[in-house]
Amino acid sequence: MRANYSPQIMEEAVFRHLNHLERCGSRAEYDEYHSLSDPIYELPEDDREVAFEKVNKVFFVERLKLGEHVLRALEAVGLIPKRRRAARRAQLVAVGAGPDEETSMSATESESDESTPESHPEDEAVTPPETRQNEDPESQENDDNDESDDGVVAYDLARDFEERIHEVTVKRAINKVDEGSNVLNRISGRPVIEMRVLASRFSNPEEAQELDAFLIHEFMHAKDMVDPEFDYEDAFIPGNPSVKNLITARFRLLWNIYVDSRLERAGIISVLPREARYREFDNFYRKIPEQQRRGIFEGLWQTEKFTHEELLSMATDLESLMSKYVDDAEISEEERDYIHLQGSACPLCKFPTYNWVDDPESICDEMVIEAIQIDFPDWENKDGACDRCVEVYELRAGV
Repeated sequence: MRANYSPQIMEEAVFRHLNHLERCGSRAEYDEYHSLSDPIYELPEDDREVAFEKVNKVFFVERLKLGEHVLRALEAVGLIPKRRRAARRAQLVAVGAGPDEETSMSATESESDESTPESHPEDEAVTPPETRQNEDPESQENDDNDESDDGVVAYDLARDFEERIHEVTVKRAINKVDEGSNVLNRISGRPVIEMRVLASRFSNPEEAQELDAFLIHEFMHAKDMVDPEFDYEDAFIPGNPSVKNLITARFRLLWNIYVDSRLERAGIISVLPREARYREFDNFYRKIPEQQRRGIFEGLWQTEKFTHEELLSMATDLESLMSKYVDDAEISEEERDYIHLQGSACPLCKFPTYNWVDDPESICDEMVIEAIQIDFPDWENKDGACDRCVEVYELRAGV
């Protein structure tokens, strides 16, 4: 798997990072960058863009090591194996080799770097396991004993994901709405993970944890999209734009809960902690009684496996969500009917409703209530109604 960075993200990230270091009193990298970039302005105009791109790439990947954030995130979510294994094997090879061999090996590596100036650690994120054949047998045996079965399984799964993905491309996001991950060529060919991130996230080394958390969270989404067990597909959401927006927002929330819960179980910090996610969930489903609402959230958080179809079904249909996590004894059918969630059907027009009037009697004239009950004798005030129906009956009653 290759990790590529667009010229735009490298240029702005390097610029912002160096400016931050310079303001903090660290001018070494800042001065070094300008010593390389300033002479470029003396080149012909057609050659400047390529020259600047090379300098920015050197600083982004090698000097400032900003690409390490991406590789660490890919390791954390299991899209590539942990590079520490490769590093340990290289150390064992160095220990086992004599001084002359070690010098020769270093020289070979140096020549290789000079012969391929465009290659970087990100282009080959993981050293192949075949390097183990040069290890000392006793050291190899000890190394194998130190690794748990879970570690071996995780390593194999990561290699499986790595072989399935062609490359990772990191691009500059225009704004926060534009940020996120996507998987291209999922159906035909080897998939490509495209990550869009604000360059400003790379500017402050003290905020590195926030950047790592964001990348990890988004790469988890990408990993789900290429995971056959999750079975992601571009589903068609029926309805008008308001319906689609609501279902999409609910689906995004449920998927975020699924991502964050797995990260918490793995001991990895995510973009939002558990209680912050619950506040989001509470805002979307506040019409459900508090006890059942908390129970549904806890059930979602503790579920280890979801599929794309399950998440979309729960985002689309409230009954699908409640039947999965609320026992029938906990809430009666009558109470279920009076949960006026956005998207639930209005008892009068039967259309999905997003603007409920929960207590019509409190805002409507008595003649309006009587007009409704003439057409719907079984309707009660606690049933509520959509704002459009209330408006129609107000006109009919002459109010």
